[in-house]
Amino acid sequence: MMKKLLMINWSLLAVMLFLTVSGCGSKDGDDDMNPADTNKSGYFLSAKVDGKLVEFKTETLLSVEIGSAIPNVYNLSLSGGRQVSNQSALEEVITILLTETTPITEKSYSGLVPFETGFKGVLLGYALEAEEKAYITDVNDPNVNLQITEIKPTFVKGKFSGVVKEFLSGETKTITEGEFFLPRRN
Repeated sequence: MMKKLLMINWSLLAVMLFLTVSGCGSKDGDDDMNPADTNKSGYFLSAKVDGKLVEFKTETLLSVEIGSAIPNVYNLSLSGGRQVSNQSALEEVITILLTETTPITEKSYSGLVPFETGFKGVLLGYALEAEEKAYITDVNDPNVNLQITEIKPTFVKGKFSGVVKEFLSGETKTITEGEFFLPRRN
């Protein structure tokens, strides 16, 4: 039963990442055009994906939420993305989900282990619309780190890294030098 629940949770995240990226996108050649990533707030999410710098600065596509919907289970979810020009689909996205049994605080988190309601720890996701693939932390070999350096009522700052895997092909991507300064949406 527990193994089935874990697979369902993983599957839901993978589907969410894929749908977020593919959304209503088209293949008419406009997908390569990036809208201006500008904001006056300074909010951002950046990382190197297989050595290539990826930066998200569009404030409306950056967010972090911290909460607890289940007693004694605490969650942090953060994401950043780039929208396909003139469409609602995202061209590229990085997502991190943190689940803990103690309140989320300013400290380092790593790994991923099964527990009663899914996974405890850090789940990192990456998707690129041009590849039509979603990559997430390998639950059998989790190589992922999240350091939360500052939590304030209006923002959260931190760093992250990890290896993500596309489970159908087995292809992996290494995410390094991840950093964020994101607005809290709750």
